[in-house]
Amino acid sequence: MSSLSQDALTLHGGCDCTSIRFTISIPALVSRPVLPYPDLFGAEIWPPQIFLDHCNKCRRVSGALVQGWLTCPQDWVEWAIKSTSGEESPSATKFNTVDLICAKPGVLPVVNYASTEGVTRPFCGRCGTNLAYVFEGRKEKNPIPMVDIVLGSLDTESLEMPGVRPERQFYWNSGVEWIKRLVTEGDSSVGGEKLPRHPDGSRMQVV
Repeated sequence: MSSLSQDALTLHGGCDCTSIRFTISIPALVSRPVLPYPDLFGAEIWPPQIFLDHCNKCRRVSGALVQGWLTCPQDWVEWAIKSTSGEESPSATKFNTVDLICAKPGVLPVVNYASTEGVTRPFCGRCGTNLAYVFEGRKEKNPIPMVDIVLGSLDTESLEMPGVRPERQFYWNSGVEWIKRLVTEGDSSVGGEKLPRHPDGSRMQVV
């Protein structure tokens, strides 16, 4: 069972230059669909799923040591996109995820990168922020259209909400060994020896 609130909640995020913003409207647990695959212990799973991803492809695309994702139904997400002139388009400021991944660069700053067959990764063409991952092949296992939102693109206020944190790590066998030690053992794994503790409880130097 996820530690996320069972009540309805709303998360916000977007790219660094604010040309692209999104809102994730998560309904109360009673209205969230049960995903068609259980967890490792056979228990039911409800979206959103929040996890760390050790996939080599996602690491390269994001430029981050480990990519974090929030997976949810596409219809929970609404996108607000400014025109390339910096003004919000008066005719179409709001987009769903399908509109987003079909957008052509030009008037809108959205750029869609087809990293592998059936995979679309939209990002901001102005500041380069990676925003999402959509895999068409997922429909074979789940009839509900899903989208993975880059966890780091959420606003700080949303990331600090109770329960908004990774609870699983996927593609573990693809991961880099020292990165896997870092996320499981903490900073004591860096350099092979423990560093003095900082007053905030961490061992890495905080500057």
